[in-house]
Amino acid sequence: MPISTNRDLPWTPVNAVPRESGLKARSYWLPRTRAPFIAAELVLLAALLFRANGHPGILGLSILVMLCVACFHVNNLDTSIVTSELGCFSIDLVKSIATGLLGSVLLFYVFPPMAPSATLVLTGVALATFLPVVLRPGLKYLVTREKLGEGIVIIGTGALVGKLHQALVAGKGRGKRTGVRESRLLNFPGSQMDRKLTVDMIQLNEMLASTRVSRVIVADQDPQSREQLAAALVDHRLRGLQVSDAADFYERLCGKIWVKGLSPQWPVFSDGFNRSKSSLCVKCFFDVLLALLLLIATAPLFVLIAIAIKLDSGGPLFFRQVRVGLHGKNFVIYKFRSMRQDAETKSGPVWAEEQDPRVTIVGRLLRKFRLDEIPQLINVLRGEMSLVGPRPERPYFVDRIERQIPLYGLRHYIKPGITGLAQVMYPYGASMEDAHEKLQYDLYYAKHQSLRCDAEILLKTVRVVLFGWGR
Repeated sequence: MPISTNRDLPWTPVNAVPRESGLKARSYWLPRTRAPFIAAELVLLAALLFRANGHPGILGLSILVMLCVACFHVNNLDTSIVTSELGCFSIDLVKSIATGLLGSVLLFYVFPPMAPSATLVLTGVALATFLPVVLRPGLKYLVTREKLGEGIVIIGTGALVGKLHQALVAGKGRGKRTGVRESRLLNFPGSQMDRKLTVDMIQLNEMLASTRVSRVIVADQDPQSREQLAAALVDHRLRGLQVSDAADFYERLCGKIWVKGLSPQWPVFSDGFNRSKSSLCVKCFFDVLLALLLLIATAPLFVLIAIAIKLDSGGPLFFRQVRVGLHGKNFVIYKFRSMRQDAETKSGPVWAEEQDPRVTIVGRLLRKFRLDEIPQLINVLRGEMSLVGPRPERPYFVDRIERQIPLYGLRHYIKPGITGLAQVMYPYGASMEDAHEKLQYDLYYAKHQSLRCDAEILLKTVRVVLFGWGR
């Protein structure tokens, strides 16, 4: 299947944008909690290591705390500590501690001399839990009074300002809410802090000179407007003001590509997408090596799963389906069958739902722990898939999605994967809106693809499998 060249772009062409008489501006306050969070962690770990002084038990306790602290960052607890609700914060904290504890048990099983006593294990869990619990109210206090963070102003002449506003305030970043909230940093005479402020360049300069704004986000695609804004901001930029493009700022904050804010030239001139032949060869080597190891390790499961499927619903053990792969080429994907044999006999091709009635009893268990995906290791060995990459979609849905979501074909420049950034960062979905949201994660992965990124995604996938967070 050729890659789509759909011309229905998600942005409005410049010559079709109605020119407006003024400059729209919105002000925000963005919490910055990562630095103090990391500082507190380092103080705690330094105190533990100092106290260890060659004592193997204290050293094991320190390792336990380190693993829990690492899991805080995997779960983005360092950035969502003040923005998430108490319930979500508690769940993320428990997940982090449980994952860190499990990793410690495996490590101490391999290296028994490092294992601390049961009392020290409980002490380590208490210390790791104590850190974010104590930090949360203090950081919330500082953020609420705008002592910890940065003032941001988004400016532009078109509708892009409003779109970015909706994406930041209502959207989520890296699986959590971004924490961006509208602020009262600005004070224009007579404006009363309206939702939309119309100011001229003189007012813009006065505002930047008299307020605590530290960053300006330019949300404008009109070349003439961007030139005028650049002329107005150059003096402030050289004096230390941070100036960012709207799409770049959203990408750094949310960990995904803001498709609605892209210009037609973005895929060509954007940084990233640097995949050398050597890096692709290294990735392929690790794909084959890990696929072989996983096939050997999961071989006993094949027998148990085969027996369970036959006893539950009979019929074939494997499910084969055509998917769209690298450069739009079709291939056959393999999975353990988790649905009835007549799942699409009457309905035709339809997206699977979260609580799909077509799924068998055993199939629901396989999906929950992602065990139905194990046979795709064969696709990895055949070179059709990678361990990490965008999930391959069926040709029928690819045609539909490309007609409604431009740039979707860009994901076919990367080899599809068994797991991917969209799978570990976005809940299971089956709609055009879900496809759009997942595309933003897939493009982010395509832009920042690296072994480190793959390792992070694999670690998060292991967490999903161990705790049964699959669909």
